[in-house]
Amino acid sequence: EALYRNVRENRWFNFELLKGKTIEEMAELIEASLPKQDIVRIHVGGDFFNQNYFDAWILVSERNPDKTFYAYTKSLPLWINRFETLGSAGTANFKLTASRGGKRDDLIGEFDLKEAVVVFTEEQAEEKGLAIDHDDTLAYTQDKSFALLLHGAQPAGSEASKALQVLKKKGKGGYSKKKVQKVLDKEVVNV
Repeated sequence: EALYRNVRENRWFNFELLKGKTIEEMAELIEASLPKQDIVRIHVGGDFFNQNYFDAWILVSERNPDKTFYAYTKSLPLWINRFETLGSAGTANFKLTASRGGKRDDLIGEFDLKEAVVVFTEEQAEEKGLAIDHDDTLAYTQDKSFALLLHGAQPAGSEASKALQVLKKKGKGGYSKKKVQKVLDKEVVNV
């Protein structure tokens, strides 16, 4: 969004379209924009912004059982409000993965939510007994936690920054423009 002005404009346009709509109206807008792919990542940047929007995605997944929808989220209270339906990892075709760094990270442990654990090295993932998801496959195919190698911008001179440089030298860390475009190609509603 910060790199590509058109991405930001698209996301805010979509957000404005959804604001003030009912669950049903949002679901209809989302369904009208669904790509032909069988596997759809909900958001690359952004998150579920309120309960109705979250519920609209549940409705979309129920109406499209032939597709698999998956999302990383810090909006854990919205998930917990539907825990009886979604459980700790989502449904057969609506897969959720908790992301740390939100206000309610305590809910991850309390409800044993599936999460993506960011690690600095492959060895760290192995020590934690977690498989590394290199291409989002584990996010939508399994119901247990997994590791992600460190990625994104890190503070200059930090341990994370140093670890990311080591990963990049091995060809394993960060996102290239090509990788970002591949993810954006799968994205549906960008809010």
